[in-house]
Amino acid sequence: MNLPWLAPALAIATIALAACGEGDPQSTSSAAGPGGSGGAAASTTGSTTSGSTSSGGGSGGAGSSAIPGGGVILFEEPFDDTNFQDRGWYDGSSGSLSTTEHIPSSASSFECAFDVGASSCKGGKPARHKFPPSDSVYLSFHIKFSPNWVGSGKPYHPHMFHFINDIDNDYVGPSHTFLTTYTEVVEGAAFLALQDSKNVDLACILKNDDTFMGCNGDFATYKFTEDRSACACNGLAGYLDGRDCFPNGDGTWYSSRSWRSNDAFQDSPGPTYKSDWHFVEVYFEMNSIQNGVALPDGKIRWIQDGAPLITSDAILMRTGAHPTMTFTQFAMLPYIGDGSPLAQSFWIDDLTVATARP
Repeated sequence: MNLPWLAPALAIATIALAACGEGDPQSTSSAAGPGGSGGAAASTTGSTTSGSTSSGGGSGGAGSSAIPGGGVILFEEPFDDTNFQDRGWYDGSSGSLSTTEHIPSSASSFECAFDVGASSCKGGKPARHKFPPSDSVYLSFHIKFSPNWVGSGKPYHPHMFHFINDIDNDYVGPSHTFLTTYTEVVEGAAFLALQDSKNVDLACILKNDDTFMGCNGDFATYKFTEDRSACACNGLAGYLDGRDCFPNGDGTWYSSRSWRSNDAFQDSPGPTYKSDWHFVEVYFEMNSIQNGVALPDGKIRWIQDGAPLITSDAILMRTGAHPTMTFTQFAMLPYIGDGSPLAQSFWIDDLTVATARP
């Protein structure tokens, strides 16, 4: 069928969500993510099917900014000890704990310390945790950064948290899947993203600059089916701030969309000071499929210390090609692809994964 809403953006402004660098050689769990590899630039756009616009984060689409309640807790991680495997973590689970940096109700927290040039936490990472399939996922955690924290020092990375779908295998690299979510802090901004690169229809590619490749010579009349990417490379439906579509170099294309709220973690003391503890809640809910066709009515939320920073009810995550795709894996994989520019740390305490806010 021809889907006329899969159209190029009407307004484009380039942002640098560029090269991600190489994957962690120790595990398949730390591949590149939003921004990808090869230096391709992402774009921001105010073009949505809902008529709402955004530039640089905030709200998009209709609906409440609240996270739905009544959720079922899928698992909790208090970081009281390093027996991660005993609590369901897998794929080389490890990690260091801090007994000096933790929230008042806790005795310890997970510490991710990057050495200069390191791509991952020197004490290891909890890695992956499976849970029963769910159309919606809620993540909450407390986070604090060292006073000298700069992350990658670039407008991409570090990767932190992912939800991964039930179609891919238990050890899939997060950067090339049928759907991966990204929750991370980039340049002090709250950052959410999706990629679904395995879904790209390679016969018609919409590039970041709104030119196209293939499409029988005309993107506007190319007859997309539901067997296509929901994120970027096959057109734009629903709300987004940033997008990225570029070749991976192996015949596949990387396809992602993203949302950010700037200054969520600031360098100077104050309500958003990065070296104080902050409580973050994130929510993703799959969009619906009607008569075999995807509707851009999925949900995303980033609520920080009770304040909504990113919120939309106009998100496309899956198409009719995978109408029952769900979330079933959580991955905690801190990663700086180009290597940390300095010795720096962040801490995570009392992490919860649920179907909605418990």
